[in-house]
Amino acid sequence: MKTIFDKIRSRSERGQAIILIAFSMVGLVAAVGLMIDGGIALVEYARLKRGIDAASIAAASQFRKNFTGEELEKAGREFLRFNQSDAAVTIFTCSCPPDEPNCLANGWHLDDSLCAPAGQPQRKLVRVTASKKVTFGFMRVVGIKETTISATAIGEAASIDMVLAIDTSSSMAYETTPGGDPDRSDRAVPGVHPGDDPIACNNDPNRRCEPMGTIKDIAIDFVEELFYPYDRVSVVAFTGQTTDGTATREPFLVLPFEDNQDCDANGLNCVANTDIEDAIRSLRVYQPPVCPLPMAAHTDFLGPCLYFEPHYIGQTCIPYQVGVDDGSGNIVFDPTSCGASNIGGGLFLAGDQFADARQDSFWAVIALIGGPANAAVLPTAPSPHVGFCPPATWDLPGGSGFCRDLDHPTATRHTRNVDGTYPANYDADDYARDGADYITSPTTGQGATLYSICLGRYCSAYPNSFDPASAEHLGQYMALEAGGVNANHGLYFQSNNASDLAQVFASIADNIFTRISQ
Repeated sequence: MKTIFDKIRSRSERGQAIILIAFSMVGLVAAVGLMIDGGIALVEYARLKRGIDAASIAAASQFRKNFTGEELEKAGREFLRFNQSDAAVTIFTCSCPPDEPNCLANGWHLDDSLCAPAGQPQRKLVRVTASKKVTFGFMRVVGIKETTISATAIGEAASIDMVLAIDTSSSMAYETTPGGDPDRSDRAVPGVHPGDDPIACNNDPNRRCEPMGTIKDIAIDFVEELFYPYDRVSVVAFTGQTTDGTATREPFLVLPFEDNQDCDANGLNCVANTDIEDAIRSLRVYQPPVCPLPMAAHTDFLGPCLYFEPHYIGQTCIPYQVGVDDGSGNIVFDPTSCGASNIGGGLFLAGDQFADARQDSFWAVIALIGGPANAAVLPTAPSPHVGFCPPATWDLPGGSGFCRDLDHPTATRHTRNVDGTYPANYDADDYARDGADYITSPTTGQGATLYSICLGRYCSAYPNSFDPASAEHLGQYMALEAGGVNANHGLYFQSNNASDLAQVFASIADNIFTRISQ
């Protein structure tokens, strides 16, 4: 028989068990809640982090000329919503947006860590932070109703290192006066240089060379849409730029990479300039010397020259007037030093500029040509009058054009030998295509993106040619095929009128901004 003390002890133990069970239930609910609510928090954080990564890229894509803080924030918020994460977004940049100089007073946020060290080029960096509250269900039993999670990510839109490679051969003055040809006597005034004469139009603002003048206007409008000092531009001319009769057919670096900024020795206290626009304005149509007259008396003269008579202007060439025996007794005129469309030389010089490009920038070349390649002058040539012009191309049927053979574009492509030398049939078109490969190839070249524009009727209707569209075929190769299948190919455009170039450059700009945002 149990004593009264046994009964009291039994009841006490039952009460302790109830308390222990109650605390155990709370602990069990807390443990379960920690797993479930903690899992929910982790899922929400993963969603927020994924969204903030996308938001940082989206915000950086708006980091261009005349961007506003509102545009960056809107892009960030939208991408968070796309990832089903509605959170409070804060955007940080190195400095205020261009149109919001008092951005700090308007709640903008700056982060010095996004600024480049003194003397280093600025980068298009945007830091996006986001935070949101996660409400708990089970953890409420221990007094934890919610928590705040946050994530941060830095996005970067690539800065641009771009080379403008512009054809400056004689055809860039052929539209100065109506008609489009440089040698129509009905447009010449006796005793006065005709309008298509580069001597008359290169330095005359009232009668500038056309289409070169319009090309320069549109190119200036284009580069003014870039964002300095983050973007940089270099300018290359396909021919020499002197206007005193000493210009050669060798390409000329008008401007190395420039960001339109003048800074002190430490890279600070920068002031904006217009060096890029000024370089484009300085472009001149190729202006060789005036032909020595009488021409017949100067059979030893080498190279192209301007030939004037009261009703005639044209670019002619008087090298090797005696000619060369083709092996069958026929004397053939040697045009090696005649052509001025040194497209290959211009492309190789454009590609060379990327030796000074930033590794994290978007590399691009915009090459504008006005006709097929008819000159190929190596920078290491012993004379600017020599070049790739195989004898087999000197007297082709139908007056096919100088220094390119009948093989293009559908037959044999002549390439350099394994040892770096050139085969005997290597011509000006081969040199131009190799120049395009040098720019675009990711393995043997610079890996840049090449956009090509062929301007004028010589693109698809070149006179006296076996292939009237040889220039267009070259332009298509440059942008769409050069560098192989793994190259970052650009776009090709053909425009009959210089006035249409504005839309062409706008399309190129859209394509570039799309690429640097990916």
